[in-house]
Amino acid sequence: MKGKLGMVSALSLSVVLLASVLTGCTSNATKQTSTSEKNEASLSSIPLPIVNKPITLKMFVPMDAKVAATMKNYNEIAVFKELEKRTGIHIEFIHPASMDGAAIKEQFNLMVASGDLPDLIYYNWIGDFNGGPNKAIKDGVILPLNDLVDKYSPNLKAFMNSDPKANKQLRTDDGTIYVYPEAQSPNQYAKVNPNPNPAFQTFGWQIRQDWLEKLNLKSPETIDDWYEVLKAFKTKNPSGSGKNDEIPLAPKGAGDLQNWVRAWGINYGFYHDGDKVKYGPYTPEYKEALTTLAKWYKEGLIDPDFGITDAKQFDTKVMGNRAGSWTGSTSGTFGRFVQLMKAKDPSVKLSGTVPPYVTGTKSYNFNVDEIKVASGGGVAISAKSKYAKEAAMWLDYGYSPEGSLLNTFGIEGESYKMVNGSPQLLPEITNNPKGLSIDEALSKYSRGSGGLAFVMTPEIWQQRMALPEQQQIIGLWKAGSYDRTMPPGVTPTIEESTKMASITSAVNTYRDEIFSKMIMGQVPLSEFDNYMSKLKAMGIEDAIKIQQAAYDRYMARQ
Repeated sequence: MKGKLGMVSALSLSVVLLASVLTGCTSNATKQTSTSEKNEASLSSIPLPIVNKPITLKMFVPMDAKVAATMKNYNEIAVFKELEKRTGIHIEFIHPASMDGAAIKEQFNLMVASGDLPDLIYYNWIGDFNGGPNKAIKDGVILPLNDLVDKYSPNLKAFMNSDPKANKQLRTDDGTIYVYPEAQSPNQYAKVNPNPNPAFQTFGWQIRQDWLEKLNLKSPETIDDWYEVLKAFKTKNPSGSGKNDEIPLAPKGAGDLQNWVRAWGINYGFYHDGDKVKYGPYTPEYKEALTTLAKWYKEGLIDPDFGITDAKQFDTKVMGNRAGSWTGSTSGTFGRFVQLMKAKDPSVKLSGTVPPYVTGTKSYNFNVDEIKVASGGGVAISAKSKYAKEAAMWLDYGYSPEGSLLNTFGIEGESYKMVNGSPQLLPEITNNPKGLSIDEALSKYSRGSGGLAFVMTPEIWQQRMALPEQQQIIGLWKAGSYDRTMPPGVTPTIEESTKMASITSAVNTYRDEIFSKMIMGQVPLSEFDNYMSKLKAMGIEDAIKIQQAAYDRYMARQ
């Protein structure tokens, strides 16, 4: 799905948390069960330290951009230093050289081909591993986790037993558990957020509110509204520069622009309409979307360099008072710009809009809300690891109340303090003296901004979205319907996944190429029927059938 904020954040897995079931699964050295016997009883808690003699586990994990802003390796994050003190286990992180998704996949494939596998692997097992998680298990890349979870992961086991949806989403169709997830809880977030309509939507449409006010324009909702706003941004010089150099719509790459097809009730990939699975770029509505976006591009309403705009160039356009609207995350994009731009010019106002929609229809979201398994991502235990038991226990500690607090908030007295029994981020994080965003500052101490395997302490959500502007936009973004969002954890069989990968690899490459070329006028829209015919010849209808079968099986899971 497009619109993710990098792979790490694109790999997050979220499920409902019922915190009460975890209370009895705390780490307590006085209750430890012997792990030296062959026939061990299942642990009721994680003993600390986990090992009597220190050991090192290697972990493959892509670098998070929020961490990369201040550090070169996850070992520099305070949480992992503290985890080593508590557990006796040191983690040696292996980071791909690039944060680009294609480069990560290439390095992962080379690693698997070499047979030299680390103990722990953070990866997108459904979306990016050819054949899916069951194939990864069959090929001896990762272990099935059912027995390990049952014996050595009491906190994750309780977590899965706490809600049928959680248990359902963490398994393949045959019941196999394959990853330790990052778990997030909007239900728990609702309990600590006084907002009567708490939102969990952290990605959406952003706009220069001060430009709207200057031009006496209302916040756009429909595509027709957006057209009028973008034309005004283009012709009426709302920045006041006198140069008429505004960029009405400034996507950060083609991926950001692809989010706009959602306004026609379709996704830029698979989605479902009722019980029927569809592929957005293989629908009549897709032609309507391309026609509109091509018109906008021709009229200069879309950045002419959208396809080659990287993160640094995007920041320059927004911070340079030229961009009128864009899409992005609540914190890493919106919150960061609010803080930086206000510091530069207090008159700047940023806001969000509801997900756009075509007049006469309704607004849709395709970022999974409430229960989310981001394409099967999470930490798996390598089949080559000599420390599978210890790895399972180390990972499970992140689902205990103490482990959750440590992974989420970091170090007490350094990144947070307890106030009336509730963790509160310190000014070092919320008002960083070096100008770091909340997530960037928090990433020096914890993984509370997202990533790896633990359950987030719910108080973090309100504090990460502490700005009034952020509280406003997440409510606006959640206005879209989730009726057509594919449920998380839909898992094709090994055979289906292999066939699907061979089809979608070529289909998606061609889709992306034609998307940009048709919008820029390099391929005329009159060629749309030929485009559809080529997708059919490439096997897209077979891929849809595979996804339909997987969706049907998922919906039938108990």
